[in-house]
Amino acid sequence: MSRELSRLTGGLLAISSLLWVGCGSSTPAGGDPGGRRLKELSGDPIFAALPDGATRMGTTRLGAHYRKPGFSGGGWDGPTVVVTLRTASPPAEVYRFYARRAEAAGWQPTAEGALGLTDRWAKTYSDGAPATLALALLSHESSGRVYRLSGGVAPVTS
Repeated sequence: MSRELSRLTGGLLAISSLLWVGCGSSTPAGGDPGGRRLKELSGDPIFAALPDGATRMGTTRLGAHYRKPGFSGGGWDGPTVVVTLRTASPPAEVYRFYARRAEAAGWQPTAEGALGLTDRWAKTYSDGAPATLALALLSHESSGRVYRLSGGVAPVTS
């Protein structure tokens, strides 16, 4: 019985490896060659300062990555930068702070959130790549409110 199971398992592994090769496992050109777009987004002035009294909890920079097709469409995701911060300042002050900084850095407002304050922006970088920016209030803790400022740039698709 165990010998049959071993043969069956071996056969399934062989078939799955052929299917994997047959489905194509190469990554198409595109993304962010040389990390240029991630570097430009990371250096954007919007991420350089925090509201008075805020503490930076972390900054994450993710390069472009390719999603292989499967149950949903595959393709490139562009680079992103995410800053997480904590502050005791009222939400209106935090949103206004970033609205002023965004305007000064060339971001255009695109939407308002539940507080009636701008929380999303768009920008076009020097090579014509569209970018988006969003500010979200994540939680209210005894040590202050936690926010996430997320920016992303479209990937190169050729």
